[in-house]
Amino acid sequence: MWTRARIKEEAKNSFRRFGYWMPFLVTFIVGIISGGMGITGSTSTGSVTTEYTTEYHGELTPAGFAHFLEEIFGEFGAQLESFFSNPLIAMTTAFLVVLGFMVGLVITFGWSAFVAGPVIVGKNRYFMEHRAFDSKFERLFWSFRSGRYMNVVKIMFWRDVKIFLWSLLFVIPGIIKSYEYCMVPYILAENPRISSERAFELSKLMTRGEKWKIFVLQLSFIGWYLIGAVCCCVGGVFVDPYFEATFAELYQVMREKAHGLGFADYNDLPGFFPEQK
Repeated sequence: MWTRARIKEEAKNSFRRFGYWMPFLVTFIVGIISGGMGITGSTSTGSVTTEYTTEYHGELTPAGFAHFLEEIFGEFGAQLESFFSNPLIAMTTAFLVVLGFMVGLVITFGWSAFVAGPVIVGKNRYFMEHRAFDSKFERLFWSFRSGRYMNVVKIMFWRDVKIFLWSLLFVIPGIIKSYEYCMVPYILAENPRISSERAFELSKLMTRGEKWKIFVLQLSFIGWYLIGAVCCCVGGVFVDPYFEATFAELYQVMREKAHGLGFADYNDLPGFFPEQK
């Protein structure tokens, strides 16, 4: 039976043996590629918006939108009012905005599926190797030259879709499934040739009876991230290598469980070895 203290200590030992700064660089690059450093926006409702809503009774017409612009931007808004009062221009602008949004959505999903997902698998490969030997930074992009790139893309994308669909049944089922499938990226990092059905089956069996402990393990890093946030709001990036190294140790425990209980063999989980040159 594994304990948080034991696997965290093993994670620290990997830094003592093979260094900290290369894992830091790996997690820093992954954070950029996977959107971990993105920004969020918010909207607010003010008095001008309220007046617009009252005057036009919530009807979003070209004339109403143009008048709203005039209220906001003054003289420049008056010029915009004249421009947008033309229904053809207003409808064309709305179409371009919607088209731009859809294109952005496609690019975002494409990046997530074809770049971010495989990079996350490569990151897991790096940290699993870093447990036993001095792995190389290039392992971050291991999925792209593993010979089974599209299989990695397919399974990672399907994992995200499954979690999203379960989340539509309220939040709790989605959270449960996210823990049930949390070993899939590690399984792919070990065996990119595995079938999607087998990858999900193994992750489900590995995490059976373990989900609460995994949740508590994640929760135990909150203090570290809060301390990191105090350090100029960027200190959390220095915690990421520790977090990833800890979960690499967790996966090692899960794969030992799989071999020990006999629901996986070395064809499923062959292990991690130095790259042959």
